[in-house]
Amino acid sequence: MTPTDIPHVLHRAYQQVTQRDPGTLHRDTDIRALGVDSVQLLEIIVIAETELGLRVPDAALGGVETIGDLYDMLGRAAPQARTPLPAPAPAPAPAQGQAPAQGQAPAAARTAR
Repeated sequence: MTPTDIPHVLHRAYQQVTQRDPGTLHRDTDIRALGVDSVQLLEIIVIAETELGLRVPDAALGGVETIGDLYDMLGRAAPQARTPLPAPAPAPAPAQGQAPAQGQAPAAARTAR
């Protein structure tokens, strides 16, 4: 999904969280006027993050008051979705004298191959 999908994603997320149709969501519409509390707003944001494949920094959440703020916040987070996550680090080898992790052969068996 792309930033141009944000309005549609937010519309669906609002419906899913509140079980109501918001009608047209205008940029200047106050989120509280839609009857959305802070918990519901977080739910809407999590749904949008998931559908859009992005992550909103926690510090950005406090400044959201209007639908436009929400659009902008998600739009700013969109480039983060294109940055690949680093590969996980390999698990460390067990220390000398410790049992290997479940599913691993003992160290002597691994080096004897």
